[in-house]
Amino acid sequence: MRKKVAVKKAITALSLVAALFTSSSVPATSASPAAPEPPAACAGLVQDFAAKLKQAVGALVPTPDVAAVKPLIGDLLVLLTAMQNAGCVPAPPVSPPSAPSPAKAFESAAAPEECLAAVLNVISGVAGLGGAVLGGADAAKITELLKALLQTVNDTLGKCGLPVPPGGMPAMPPAAG
Repeated sequence: MRKKVAVKKAITALSLVAALFTSSSVPATSASPAAPEPPAACAGLVQDFAAKLKQAVGALVPTPDVAAVKPLIGDLLVLLTAMQNAGCVPAPPVSPPSAPSPAKAFESAAAPEECLAAVLNVISGVAGLGGAVLGGADAAKITELLKALLQTVNDTLGKCGLPVPPGGMPAMPPAAG
């Protein structure tokens, strides 16, 4: 029971932090210098992230199994942290010495501010999805949040110069009607 409460608190805190960062305005850059290639580890991390998202889609379509999505939330957050530590995406700026520096500096995007805003949107989307799953939201709401997260992740790949995994990112199948 304590673990469940701790997970809810952690997801709520992450959601609030991500919301604060995404609500601030991030100026766009007018010059776009050539972006260096992302580190080699990024392709594998993006592929793992896509695989977890595909599992989440599979858990909700065609028959929703919300319980199967729960462990994927933590996996997605761990993969996002790994992408930051590998230098694939920027980590949110923090005041020293409260947090350690990432292992590598982010150098992948032509517009690092846009990439950071996109990454924070992904973190917020994952946290929102986690809050809905742990909060007992219905499958329709969780499916809606997952669909928005998938779109955000697709946008982030382009803004951060990350490689698209083989077969592309997963998508929600069209609604049966």
